[in-house]
Amino acid sequence: MLKRLFLKYRQLLLYTLFGGLTTVIDLAVYYILYNLFSIHYLVAQTISWIAAVLFAYVTNKRYVFVSRARGMTMLAELAKFISGRLFSFGVQTVCLAVLVELAHWNENVVRLPVLVIVTILNYVVSRVFVFEKKQDSTATTQEI
Repeated sequence: MLKRLFLKYRQLLLYTLFGGLTTVIDLAVYYILYNLFSIHYLVAQTISWIAAVLFAYVTNKRYVFVSRARGMTMLAELAKFISGRLFSFGVQTVCLAVLVELAHWNENVVRLPVLVIVTILNYVVSRVFVFEKKQDSTATTQEI
């Protein structure tokens, strides 16, 4: 029964797992840069975002959506992934700047709810726009 549930919700469960790990990477890099090295919070966010996106692409491609894209198709997939993440980065940056600068919320506290919203947005973009076709792990057609 557990195996059947896992198989039914595999993609969502793996996305949640790797999304959580991506968030941990994002938060850890941000925390270290902002709190230990006193780097401006928007610069720290940019660097932590880059680290998180690199991790997210690899794990989403390989484990969550099981993309078999290679060559030019993989480059197009990567470009769409980065475009989607740039969009969510913009959403994240605007939310963070508004909540910190205008609402005067704490820089560390505001990051978590904003990251939750961005994680949901990223799943939708990845599912619908980036990894469009349901990837079959037994697919025999691969682009080289």
